[in-house]
Amino acid sequence: MNYLEPLINKNLRSFVRAWYGPPTSPNVTPTPSLTPELTEWHHISSQWDGGITTQNYAIPLCELAAKEGKVPFWVESQGSRLWAFDQTDKNRLVYEKDPSNRSNPWTSTRESLSTFLLHATVVEAIFGAPVMKVAQGVDVNWISSQAHEIPFVAWNWPTRDSRILASEEWLALVHPGDSKDECDLMIAATTPEHLEWVRGSGSVKWRTYVAPRPSTTSEDPPW
Repeated sequence: MNYLEPLINKNLRSFVRAWYGPPTSPNVTPTPSLTPELTEWHHISSQWDGGITTQNYAIPLCELAAKEGKVPFWVESQGSRLWAFDQTDKNRLVYEKDPSNRSNPWTSTRESLSTFLLHATVVEAIFGAPVMKVAQGVDVNWISSQAHEIPFVAWNWPTRDSRILASEEWLALVHPGDSKDECDLMIAATTPEHLEWVRGSGSVKWRTYVAPRPSTTSEDPPW
């Protein structure tokens, strides 16, 4: 399975199929929505009965409505972040905000709706992965040499400057560590064999998670 190629080519369906396998309900009829991007995402999502979101979630199509000039469509699981797009913008740029205070402004993510939906789907695949390894204080150059950084813009969730790296067999969520030469990361795969290579990572202290949790440790990922 090659997870890298569909991400570089920004092909949502190909990525979902590579990560989750063949669709379990391939004959689902698409439900029209406000935009073709959301119609496609929800149609793809509905074809995998187990779902393709684990941490955050898409607002149901029937509940989409404009608020403050934006259409919220994606929500952080604890409600601490909300993502929306401007329906009047032909580029459909995505904006984000902390909805806990109504005075908080919308801030541009600098991603189009189609790119955001692919980016968010990759993040969900990482958080819901069957196998995961987490480490802090990892050498930036080392992890960068193991995979390609996917050309998404950096996210402010789950922490500032969160980026995605990918190889043909695994995905990684990376963000800055305590020093400029270090990073904290979460590496995810669909089988344990795809993460055996980390044994050669020297002094890095890994925590391993295998679904269903708990696994080798009772700790949760550090973000």
